[in-house]
Amino acid sequence: MRTQTAVRTEASTNDLGALLARRGTDLILAVEDGNALVRCQVSSAIASAMLAPLKGKAAGQFRALPGNRVEIDAAVTLPMALRMIEAKTAMENTLH
Repeated sequence: MRTQTAVRTEASTNDLGALLARRGTDLILAVEDGNALVRCQVSSAIASAMLAPLKGKAAGQFRALPGNRVEIDAAVTLPMALRMIEAKTAMENTLH
């Protein structure tokens, strides 16, 4: 998985951008009891691909940031998290 340094865009990001930058990655996946928390800041194109598997349940799982970026903070099942990460990888490969 390719890593990118996250750019902190504003103070109201709950320091997710700073957390991502400190860890040197663009995505955090926390797993507990078969559930997962997916946290990342990505372009709107990648966010669209990642949120597509959630269908209508994506509301409240993301928010727009300046500069055509989106912050995803989604609590999902582990299989859904894996689908989101696979969609992210596929879209990154398409864009690059």
